[in-house]
This record gives sequence, structure tokens and C-alpha cells, in this order.
Amino acid sequence: MKRVRVWHITHKNYASDAFSGEGARFYGGRFNSAGYPAVYTSGSLSLALLESLVQTNDREFFSSCVYFYADIPESIIQEYKTEMLPYGWDAKPCEPVSQQFGDEWLSAAKYAVLKVPSAVLPVEWNYVLNPNHPDFSKAHVSDENSLPFDNRLVT
Repeated sequence: MKRVRVWHITHKNYASDAFSGEGARFYGGRFNSAGYPAVYTSGSLSLALLESLVQTNDREFFSSCVYFYADIPESIIQEYKTEMLPYGWDAKPCEPVSQQFGDEWLSAAKYAVLKVPSAVLPVEWNYVLNPNHPDFSKAHVSDENSLPFDNRLVT
């Protein structure tokens, strides 16, 4: 069975809950409203870092981050290309249209993972994991790793 590796960055204080979806449930994200748990991951560690960089430029935040990777069976991933997503899905900041799309996807629970283009770099992919889906347990998550971070990336 072919697997896809995805990457997730979080503050070390939240490492034990990195794949619970609680942060996104509490705050919401591009593809979920508050109240809907989701785990945001990227197709590479560098994209995960770019996604984090657009959220904050606090150097101290990144010195306290860790990363994980997860290997996910392709069979539990549903892909949506740009033309399949609702107009405005990539608005900055995110608009309710993308959150509504994600809420509906999470509620339908047909797949455990949603593969979507990155709004930061649309030629690369992000993966939104549904921690409430029965197939979520098929994701093999690594131990936490210290995030190597070059402070020149934030000014």
C-alpha cells in the first residue's frame, strides 16, 4: 500500500496534542470553523514552515517549535484541485466560504484526509486530517523532532 508523508509543526507545549485537532477546533482554520477538529499538515517540512511563517513572525515562537511527520495510506486521501474548490477558498485572510467547504467535508466523513493546494504556495499540497474519522488511526505518526530554524527567515 502506497503511503504519503505529511508534516506538522507545533509549539512544543502542544506536542502531546499535535494530532488531536484541538487547536483547530478551538480557533478554526482555512478549512474548518471553530468547533470542528482538524489537523493541518503539509506535503513537505518546508511548506509546513511557510504555512507557519504566514501566521507569525515571532522568532521566539519558532525556537520553541517541534515537528512531526505522519505516513498516511493514499486510499484514505481525497484530493481537491484548485478548480474543484469554491471561489475564494484561497482568500487572505481566509473567508467563510473555505471554512464552510471544510466543515461540510469534515461532517461528511467520507475520507480521513483532504488534500488541497496551499494558499501560500498553490503548486504544493496541504493535507487536512479529520481526527474523528475511523481511518485516522491508519496514519503512522513519528515521535516529535526539534525544529531546525534559521532566524534570518523572520525580521
